[in-house]
Amino acid sequence: MSRSVRSFLPLDVDPDAAVAAFRGDPQVWLPDARHIGPERYVIDVGPAAWTRPVTVTLGGPWQVGRTWWRTCCWEPTIPDGDTTVSRLLPRLDAELGLALRPAGRATLVLDGRYDPPGGRFGDAIDAVALTRVASATVERLLREITQRLRAAPVAVRS
Repeated sequence: MSRSVRSFLPLDVDPDAAVAAFRGDPQVWLPDARHIGPERYVIDVGPAAWTRPVTVTLGGPWQVGRTWWRTCCWEPTIPDGDTTVSRLLPRLDAELGLALRPAGRATLVLDGRYDPPGGRFGDAIDAVALTRVASATVERLLREITQRLRAAPVAVRS
């Protein structure tokens, strides 16, 4: 069964600079992104004590109303021979948005879907506990992107 994960994080940044960064090179605002190909990066995601690498594919930016969006898909990056719990990480399909609000405020948004691996058993475990891990993972990612967007105005204007 497909699960939804949504998170919103208000930003205390210059909205124009944040939009310029968000529309530009994702390596500026993706946390510790390692570029591996066109629109593809490897980043570490997860709650603070348990991060794992994922391959992220980002689409180009588009605007709907006062929100800039990018498609965002990640898949676990599993090293050869790895038989650990990393194999239980799901693929995430999402939209990542930067919503501009009145009075110069902005909100970072992630709206995604994932299918817990492991069939019915994995779905049951996700319903009981792992859905909280998914939420913590997304919240941490948004906090890290926010930190980078705060730092981006200097880089964008240079």
